[in-house]
Amino acid sequence: MGHLLNEPVRAEHDPAGRLTAYEWRGSRYAVDEVLKTYGSSQNRRVYRVRVAGAEGMVIAELGRDDDRWRLRHIFPA
Repeated sequence: MGHLLNEPVRAEHDPAGRLTAYEWRGSRYAVDEVLKTYGSSQNRRVYRVRVAGAEGMVIAELGRDDDRWRLRHIFPA
């Protein structure tokens, strides 16, 4: 089961605009792979990503609303 968080994060992107990492609660998490995206517009989407953290690999769900990003859920990988 996943943990519902809905907390703000600071997202990082490469020069092509791809999501590469995010910062949450003072720690930085590198995105290993974008698994899936959903949403009707480019500025309002949900990204399901695989990340490596201190606890190992997890699946995180990040929501984007224009320039605001939120960590919605964390699931065990």
